[in-house]
Amino acid sequence: MSDQADSRRIRVVVADDDPFTLSMVSDGLRSLGYEVLTAATAEMAGALVAEEDPHALVTDLNFGKRETGASLLRRVHEAHPWVALVILTSHHSPQLAVEDPEHIPGGVVYLVKSQLKRVDDIGAAVQQALAGTTSGPQIDASGTLVVSAAQAEVLRMLASGASTKAIADRRATTVRAAEAMINRLYAALGLDDDALSTPRVAAIELWQQGRITVR
Repeated sequence: MSDQADSRRIRVVVADDDPFTLSMVSDGLRSLGYEVLTAATAEMAGALVAEEDPHALVTDLNFGKRETGASLLRRVHEAHPWVALVILTSHHSPQLAVEDPEHIPGGVVYLVKSQLKRVDDIGAAVQQALAGTTSGPQIDASGTLVVSAAQAEVLRMLASGASTKAIADRRATTVRAAEAMINRLYAALGLDDDALSTPRVAAIELWQQGRITVR
């Protein structure tokens, strides 16, 4: 199964202060079928994530004297835990790139620019990050579980009885990608698939009880 088949309608924010790298990465991802939004600073990238609710963020670490990519990753991870995170940097170690590497959350896919052999490597990293996004539940001040607009759409389809294939067709993506979306939704709600519960039923019940909000 090709990366292009997996990438339909997947939105990615790409952040890099080097115009050549920004153009190369964004054009390459578009050639694989991704919808790409670009930012030249971490601040711009953070605003795009908040406005556009992307599936993934690909960011450099060093933006000169401006906010670092590490700080951006931490902000996105805390406010939008469903967004998959990829670092694309010139440095083999984040400690060499920025002064605040401790801000980088766990589970981030790390790429070194000099080691990339083809644009498919970046597409594969995005897919790896998407499949591995399993952040725990986020709860707002009122005690309500928080999901993204995209996750709410998937939840509404589950509540209507849609199968995984039907969700994939509706989202214009593959069954495998739809399964990843559903699993990330369950993770966002803190639901496990065990012998005592079915996460689909539990997720629908939470929705019907008004215990979920959309951010």
